[in-house]
Amino acid sequence: MANKPLNPQVRIHDGRPVVNRDWIVEHTGASRVTAAVWYAKRNEVPDAETGAEGQGEQFTRHPEKAVTIQRVDFYDQQQFQAFYTGLKERKKNKLLPTDPELYDGDVEDRISINQAAQWFNFAGPGVIRKYLKANPGYFPEPVGTVAGPTGRQIPAFHRADLQDFDRKRTGDNTGAAGRPAGPQSRDRKPQTEQRIATALAELRHNGYHRGIAAALANRHNEPTWKWERAVKEARNQHDSTDAPAAG
Repeated sequence: MANKPLNPQVRIHDGRPVVNRDWIVEHTGASRVTAAVWYAKRNEVPDAETGAEGQGEQFTRHPEKAVTIQRVDFYDQQQFQAFYTGLKERKKNKLLPTDPELYDGDVEDRISINQAAQWFNFAGPGVIRKYLKANPGYFPEPVGTVAGPTGRQIPAFHRADLQDFDRKRTGDNTGAAGRPAGPQSRDRKPQTEQRIATALAELRHNGYHRGIAAALANRHNEPTWKWERAVKEARNQHDSTDAPAAG
């Protein structure tokens, strides 16, 4: 079932702008579920804090409903923005530095869910599983499985996808924390570059078709997953270099 389209609204109530839940979702990029949780757990944080040097109140709690219009609940816009600013700051302060080992190795490497959790200093792989279930789109999707400590297959992620996640995360579940300073290396192994070149030649000769990665993997007697990202990168290069010039 497709998600219902957002209908963000801003109204004026008692001379102040108020916003509905869809506006909050659009403004923050959070899911509807996350926005609902913010409101449901509003009593778990202080109602307000006094700003430094007499700056007045700084709201940290999600505001109560200001008004309901045609069965749609609205919240004070300024109070919500203050809450959200404080939320992001608190979340960011709680983030632990990412292990630099995340950036050592080939971007095509498959990293187990256990290793990923360790590099991000999560309490355990259950944190990632919860993200995948409760916040679709926040954490990268698995690209397959690898053998875990007991030999059982467990989810795995491309190192490049984990690096991208680290670059964008702020701790607020909507998207940078502890990554090494400066530009990050995304060097590929020679074998990976060769796969991309082979895939690019195939695209130029026969064009893209469904199952191309599996066909190349079978031809070279390698796992399909090694060719999926090669085909993706080859398609990017093909589209950017072989597209006809605009007239």
